[in-house]
Amino acid sequence: MSRRGRTNDALDGVIQRIEFPAAIRPDPRAAVQGPPSPVLSICVPTFNRPELVQRAIASVIESASGAEAEVEIIVSDNSPDVSEEACLEVLRRWRGGSLYVGNRLNVGIPANFNESIARATGRYVLFVCDDDRLLPHAVRAILDALGDEEDAALLFQVDAVDPSGQVLRRQSFGDDAKLRPTRALGRLLADNRFALFPGVVVRRDAYAVVGPFDGSVGNATDIEMWVRLFSRYGVHCVPTTISAYTVHAGSATQSTPFDAQAVTQLIEIFDRARATGLLPVPTIDRYETDYIHSIILSHAFLDLRAGDPAAAREKMALFALPSVRALGLSKGWLPVRLAFSILVHCPSALVRMPMNFVDRFVLVRRADQARVG
Repeated sequence: MSRRGRTNDALDGVIQRIEFPAAIRPDPRAAVQGPPSPVLSICVPTFNRPELVQRAIASVIESASGAEAEVEIIVSDNSPDVSEEACLEVLRRWRGGSLYVGNRLNVGIPANFNESIARATGRYVLFVCDDDRLLPHAVRAILDALGDEEDAALLFQVDAVDPSGQVLRRQSFGDDAKLRPTRALGRLLADNRFALFPGVVVRRDAYAVVGPFDGSVGNATDIEMWVRLFSRYGVHCVPTTISAYTVHAGSATQSTPFDAQAVTQLIEIFDRARATGLLPVPTIDRYETDYIHSIILSHAFLDLRAGDPAAAREKMALFALPSVRALGLSKGWLPVRLAFSILVHCPSALVRMPMNFVDRFVLVRRADQARVG
C-alpha cells in the first residue's frame, strides 16, 4: 500500500464493515435500573483490578452526586471472578441508574469498550477506565457543556498522574474552541496526547454512526476511533480539567509489548486518516513522521528511566524498520533520538541523571502542543 493510503470510498468500506455485534446490542428498556433517559452514561471498563476499579467507581459517584437523575454508571468487567463483588460493593452507594456487566470470558479491551457503549442509554458517553478517576467537579462541568446538541464530540482537559496521584503533566487548551473536522483531525495527528480517553465525551448516536472500536489496531484502538469521529464531526475543546489519567507500569499501554506490529498498526491509522481526504497528504506525512518518532522515543525513555538500556535498545531498533525508515527524520525529535542512541549503550548507572533533563524537555514540548487556542 502506498503512503497515500486508501480513497474515501475505500475508507467508507472499512468503516461499514466494523459493526457492533448483534449479541451485545442493547435493550435500553431492560439494561439499566433507574431513571429513564439519562443525559450521560459513564462507562467503567475493567479487568483484574478490584482495588483500582473501586477507586474509579467511587470517583464517579462522588463527582455525580446531585446529578443522579442525569447520570447512569455502567461497569463492564472482563474478570468478574476477581472483581464482581468489589464493583457491586461500590455501586450500592449510587442512587442513580446503574448496570454491572460481568463478561464470563475476557473479551479484550476494544470489545469491552463496545460492550459498554451497547449497554449505555445516555445521550452522551464518557469512559473512565479502572486505573483513572474523575475529579469532583467533573460531572457538573460536563453537563453544563452539553447544552449544544450540535456537539457530537467534546474534549476536556486531563491531568496525567503517577500511581500516588502526583501530577506529572497538566493539559491546557487555553481557550474554548470548536474545531471543524479538518482542524480536529490535524490536532489529533500532530500530538499523541491531544485526546486522552477520560477526557472524551461522545454523543451515543455518533458512536452508532462511525461504528465500534476496532481491535485490529491493537492498543491504538482509541486513536483510530478519534480519527473516525473527529474527521466526521470535529470536536469541541473545553478548557476544563475533568479527570486524572494514571501513568503506571501495569497500564494497558505500558504492559503490552511495543514492537514492530504495534508500529504497523499505528501506520495503518495514518493510512486511514489520509483516506478521509481532509488534509493534504504531505501534511499527514509530516504528522506521521513526528508521531511515530514520539511514540518510539517515549517507550525508549520509559526503559531508560527504569534503568534498562537493553530494553531501550530494542525500542530504538524499531527505527530500522523499512516502514519507519520510509517516513524520514523528524527534525523536532532528532535531538532526543540522537541522545537516546548514545544513552542506550551506556551503563544503567549513568543513564538516570540525563533522564531528568529529557523528562523536562518532553513535558514542555507536550504542554506547548496541547494548546488549541
